[in-house]
Amino acid sequence: MSYVKNYSLVFLLVISLAGCTSLSPYTYTGAGVGGALGAGAGALLDHNNRWRGAMVGGLMGGALGGAATELGRRAAQDSNQQRVYGAYPPADPYQSTDNGGYYQ
Repeated sequence: MSYVKNYSLVFLLVISLAGCTSLSPYTYTGAGVGGALGAGAGALLDHNNRWRGAMVGGLMGGALGGAATELGRRAAQDSNQQRVYGAYPPADPYQSTDNGGYYQ
C-alpha cells in the first residue's frame, strides 16, 4: 500500500508541474508574494501552532496570489487585443482616437 501512495504522490507532483509550463514570470512573482504574505498572516493568526498557521497561510496565499496575477495578466492581454472604444465606435474606422486624429 505504501507504493501506491508514493506513486500517486509522484504522479500528482508531475501533473501539477506540467500545468505550469505556459505561465508568465509575473505569475510566479505573484505566487511568491502571496505566499510570503499568507505565511506571515497565518503565523500571526494561529496562536496555538504558528508553524501550522504559516504553512496553511503560505499555501493559500501562494495559490491565490498566483491565480490573481495570472487572471489579471490574461484580462489585460484580452483588452489590448480587443481595443475597446467605449459606448460608441469612432465615426471613421481608419481614424485613431488616441493620436490626435492622424491616420494610422
